[in-house]
Amino acid sequence: MLKVTTRERAELALSYLPSRLSREIKGLLGSRSGGLTEIREIRVRCGGLSSLIYKNEALPLLTRVGKEDMEETVRRLCDGSLYAYRDTVAEGYIPIGMGIRVGVCGRARYESRVASGIADISTLVFRIPGHGCEFSEELFSVWQGGVGSGMLIYSPPGVGKTTALRFLAEKIGSGREGVRVAVVDERCEFCKEDYDRCQVDILSGYRKREGIEIAARTMSPEVIMIDEVGGEDASAILGVVRCGVPIVATAHASSLEEVYSRSALTPLLDSGAFDVFVGISRTGTGYLLSVDRK
Repeated sequence: MLKVTTRERAELALSYLPSRLSREIKGLLGSRSGGLTEIREIRVRCGGLSSLIYKNEALPLLTRVGKEDMEETVRRLCDGSLYAYRDTVAEGYIPIGMGIRVGVCGRARYESRVASGIADISTLVFRIPGHGCEFSEELFSVWQGGVGSGMLIYSPPGVGKTTALRFLAEKIGSGREGVRVAVVDERCEFCKEDYDRCQVDILSGYRKREGIEIAARTMSPEVIMIDEVGGEDASAILGVVRCGVPIVATAHASSLEEVYSRSALTPLLDSGAFDVFVGISRTGTGYLLSVDRK
């Protein structure tokens, strides 16, 4: 079980919101079972309808956030300096700690055809990592059945790939039999306090390609984990795989056929970087894992 609770993460997110909106959320959840522990997302729209995802239910919020409130919220998220966060803002997010990534939406600015930032921020999306993963034991058993093999975890967006990776890192790196895990956390979605008693090292904020190379060169990992693998990461991944370090990665896809249809993944699939494929799908009563081995 990860050390930092969902309630603690939710309270951190609420601390950045306009006070009226924060009070409404607390009042709305005060009479519901679970309260803050069941928040999954807070979506703040400037001048529009803000909303909350509680468990799997979308709840509209009555408080309207004006331009001044939005600007103040962004200022607080960036510790008073939007310039200091220009790189992550240009990528569409702001990290605030405890593994929380705040998605940023607005009008894009380009310099020499490269996104350089976002102006007139209109939407902020606070994604609250869950404290539990109902299929973590099953996923760990799959990994144990192929120790030393590369694993690709796939699902559609929002189904639980990053959550799966968080819990799998804790499982692999725990106990006397734990192995050294290096997590390349480009978007700052892992909380180092969650792994105080594990053999898990987190390279936070590194671009995946550089992070993979640094981890392999300096951390002597037995497993490297990365979230949302892409084609630009292929050469770095293949480099460490050839050195005998297995990769556990995630990718957006709704089926194994879709995984194989993604051209960005072709170099990795053709080279045999992954021996185990785990699909996550949501059912009416929970989650279902589908496992394929090469």
